[in-house]
Amino acid sequence: MEARPSPPPEAAEPGYDSAAVAGAVLATLFFPFISLIVALVLQGAVSEPRKKSQLRTWAWVSGSWLLLGIVIALIALLALVASGSGTGS
Repeated sequence: MEARPSPPPEAAEPGYDSAAVAGAVLATLFFPFISLIVALVLQGAVSEPRKKSQLRTWAWVSGSWLLLGIVIALIALLALVASGSGTGS
């Protein structure tokens, strides 16, 4: 008899289903700060490596989306300040 290799541990453990991932994407787009907090809190409570990896990715995406919004707001503010300062007499 030939022994079959065991599947990798990540393949044996299911991750989050597609509905949970879709909810995470929507939450990240509309509430990035809350999504970041939820992802970090859930990551500490989960012991499965695949789910922990998914939550870590969710936290990174939420943080990046939040940071991108802050950078865009700062650029817009700086552009507004720069355009208003050139009209002095």
